[in-house]
Amino acid sequence: MMSRIPESVIGEILQKTDAVAVIGDKVRLAKKGGRWIGLCPFHGEKTPSFSVDADKGLFYCFGCHKGGSVVDFLMELDKLNYREALEELASRAGVVIPADRQEDPAEDRERKSLYELHERLAGTFHWFLTSHPSGERTKEILLSRGLSTSIIADFRLGYAPADPRWLYGFLSSKGYSADFLSRTGLFGGRTGTWPIFTDRMMFPIADNRGKVIAFGGRLLGGDGPKYLNSPETAIFKKHDTLFALDKALSAIKKESRVLICEGYMDALSFHAAGLGFAVAPLGTAFTPSQARQLKRWSDTVILCFDADEAGRKAAERSCAIAAAAGLDVKVARMQGGKDASEILEKVGGEALKKIPDSTINGGDFLVRRARELFDVSTVEGKSKAIGFLYPYIGALDSEVKRSAFIESASRELGANPVSVRADYESAARTGAQRGQARERDHAEIEASQAGMPARTGDLVLLSALVLNPERFGGIRESLVPGDLDDARARDLYFALEESWRAGERSVEAALARVGDEAARRFVLSVAAAGELSANADRFIDDGLAVVKRRTLERRRERLLSAMAHPDASEDGDGPSLNDLLYEKMTLDTELAALKGEVDERS
Repeated sequence: MMSRIPESVIGEILQKTDAVAVIGDKVRLAKKGGRWIGLCPFHGEKTPSFSVDADKGLFYCFGCHKGGSVVDFLMELDKLNYREALEELASRAGVVIPADRQEDPAEDRERKSLYELHERLAGTFHWFLTSHPSGERTKEILLSRGLSTSIIADFRLGYAPADPRWLYGFLSSKGYSADFLSRTGLFGGRTGTWPIFTDRMMFPIADNRGKVIAFGGRLLGGDGPKYLNSPETAIFKKHDTLFALDKALSAIKKESRVLICEGYMDALSFHAAGLGFAVAPLGTAFTPSQARQLKRWSDTVILCFDADEAGRKAAERSCAIAAAAGLDVKVARMQGGKDASEILEKVGGEALKKIPDSTINGGDFLVRRARELFDVSTVEGKSKAIGFLYPYIGALDSEVKRSAFIESASRELGANPVSVRADYESAARTGAQRGQARERDHAEIEASQAGMPARTGDLVLLSALVLNPERFGGIRESLVPGDLDDARARDLYFALEESWRAGERSVEAALARVGDEAARRFVLSVAAAGELSANADRFIDDGLAVVKRRTLERRRERLLSAMAHPDASEDGDGPSLNDLLYEKMTLDTELAALKGEVDERS
């Protein structure tokens, strides 16, 4: 198993890395003021909009909005994975990456045990499928769906026996403790010994290095969900993982495109047909994390979801998520069946081979959906159709793409593009586009609206803290997420808090944990513009004072309201009027002191 690079070594690599020198090997940079600028390598431009912050080790393009650390730069431009990029920087900086990880031995043992357990189970489930009578029926189902014995072997498909007592006894006999098995997520019930996978077709889920980290199971009979995935563990994060990525990676790099399917069987069907660049999310929607991961190796995603209403809605969401990651999006036209598995079974592999070349652009797909969902012959319907497109417009990663799409969509929907742009920009400023989202999970809405967010004091303050993470430790007890009005600022706070708890104090560590792509871009734009280069500490102190004053003033307003209705507290359960007066005096003192601090800094 390839060991993880210790955080202390990562910190040393980044500390010794000259971002200007590394990026300057790929981009001709010139110094302008306190920044280095050049022509962006990620999109064509004649006027430099690409900027490098030498002190923070960050890059950002004001044109296409790509940005990040010097590690991100190498991953994006040279199509490297995270470790490969760090290894290249370590070589340049003369830092030796240790062969064995020395930090957190208990965590390391846990991860190794989980890897070993999942590897053992993958082999055992596969044996039941291919060599035990109990797996015969499952194997026949797989073969009847058009999957060959070589695909079954290559993906190590398996069968989990129906006997609910077998698995716990088997693993206990191999020396696994009850305490460890309770943390694997593979068992439940009152006794904690009941397996979550019984009488199921089993799909090993691997990371991109081919290490089995979880399982998916399809129910073959009885009650329960049709598909079930392993719970998350120390080695498995569902929203970061794609089924079959380890098998598809070489083909994805070669083709620079990837097929996103709806489920395990669909991805396997494409592989059986010779299209080895197919992957699938794990029973959930396509996520921003998965999109960013694919962007390392691919320029284009082809969405191959089911040809039903649920599949079309999934494609709607995925178009914006993929576009936000800088991917070109295409939507496949499924012909011959409702999904890839059915097409392989009923029509054959040759029909599947045609699908990657039978697609429409993601933007064109959304315009067609808008026409299907709304009556664009009416003013109200046309307005709703345009609003339906706002998340995708905001997700596009360059102004050129955004303008071109607004122009073509307006023409298709019979609207004035100038008016459409004005309405979109107004909605972007007020956040009204969130109200246009149809049946979307809140997190997906936030992730898909990856255009530059509205500038708020909260967002600027938290951006400053991300760029100066050493300040976070001194204020995290006095500043809590509830003090922040801006949801994207709260996302930055959580990223800082997770980094702090993990003992990671770098800008890169915080940025890597930011789930909202628009918030991440905002931080990078602040760094690139050099807004904090003069006096970051004063900027942060003043911002904290504004937030604290706002919080205190709101508490004071609630107190005044309670004092205006003292009868509400006469039942004895609430504070007395004297208590309220005392608290108001305390708040007034704090507010006066806070105002004095701000005045002194002015």
